[in-house]
This record gives sequence, structure tokens and C-alpha cells, in this order.
Amino acid sequence: MIRKPIDPDYPQMNRKPILAWLLSLVGGFTDAYTFLLFGNVFVAGQTGNVIFLTANLADHNWHESLLKLVIILTFSFGMICSAIWTKWMDRSHYWRIYALGLEFLVMITVGFLPMSVSAYFKLPLLAFAMAFQYSLYDQVENVGYANVFTTANLKKATLNLAAGVLYQQPIVFKQAKIYFKVITCFILGALFGSFLSHIFGERTIWFAAILVLIAGLIHFHSIRKKELKYQW
Repeated sequence: MIRKPIDPDYPQMNRKPILAWLLSLVGGFTDAYTFLLFGNVFVAGQTGNVIFLTANLADHNWHESLLKLVIILTFSFGMICSAIWTKWMDRSHYWRIYALGLEFLVMITVGFLPMSVSAYFKLPLLAFAMAFQYSLYDQVENVGYANVFTTANLKKATLNLAAGVLYQQPIVFKQAKIYFKVITCFILGALFGSFLSHIFGERTIWFAAILVLIAGLIHFHSIRKKELKYQW
């Protein structure tokens, strides 16, 4: 089979909508899981951690303050590592999928760890993995989005909807629809994460790992199809 040169307008595989929907489910799911089972702590949405950190400091709750600070710093370190990963790993077509593989392994490991293992070990691992997910999968159909929190998506969804109404621009309506779908998936992820956490406890994170695995397999299959068709 003769492969054609890649069309420069051919869409990037990491921007497929199905990946955005799945990873937004994971983002909402994981934060609901940690919030319910580890005492008002997030591993993805760091705005909540900053608020709880300052509240804990005001109450002189040093133990809880330190945990939030460790998570915030680990998430930040994960963002730095994701930039290094991007520089050194993009020689392969599958470099983003390797990061999803890392996230999958982290979630499986955390689910196996007993309750006696400190949250200071479990939660930073998840925060590090979520930083990679947020950094490496940050576009859907050529628009930027967030899959680990929803404030920015809500802003863009409502502004695009308003602009679409005011100026009658179909492309803006389309972008608003994309953002509302991302928000819906995030909410559904939080809903399922909350519900399942009450049933399965700390092993609930394995359901998020399954979603990450599905996303990775879809991305892998898309790249393979692209490799068979194009030279790139």
C-alpha cells in the first residue's frame, strides 16, 4: 500500500471529540472521588485546593493545609514535566498515549493501596497524572478546553452562545455546543464518581482508569489508521 503525503489540514488525532468527552468524564470523576473519600481535597481542580488551603490556614489546621499545598505543588511539577515530556517524547506518534498509560497505571495502583497508606502518597500521584492529562489533551476540534475543571469551559460556552445570538455566527454556535458537551461530560463524571465512591470506596478510581484506557485505545487506533494512510 502506497501512503500519501499528509494533508496539512488533516485533523490532529488528540483533538478528536470522543477523547475530550472521555477525559472530561475522568476529570469530574476523579475530583469527586478524592473530594468524598479524602476529605475535601481535589487533585485536578486546583482552585478549590487554594481556597481550602487558605481556609485551613485561617483555622490553624496545619495538617490539612500541608496536604493541599503538597497537591498543588505536585500538580505544578506535573505541568513542568509534561512540557519536558512534550519536548523529548514527540519523536513518536504515540507520545501522548504513553502519558495516558502512565495515568492508567497510577489509578490502578492507587486503587490497590490499602486505607492505611497515607493520602500524602496517594493524592500527589493522582495530581501528577491529572496535570499530564490537562496539559497534553487541551484542544478539541481546534478550540482550547479544560478536561480537569470546568470554569473556563463555562465562560467560553456562555460567551460563544451570547456572541452567536448577537452576531448570528454559526461557527461560534458550534464552539458553544462543544463547550457545553464538555461541561456535561464533566458533570456526569462527577455524578458517577460520587455515586460509585459510596459503593466501592477507594477502588472506585478503577472506573476512571477504564475510561482512560478506552481513551488511549481510541487514540492509538486513530493514529494507526493515519499511519497506514499517510506519510508523516
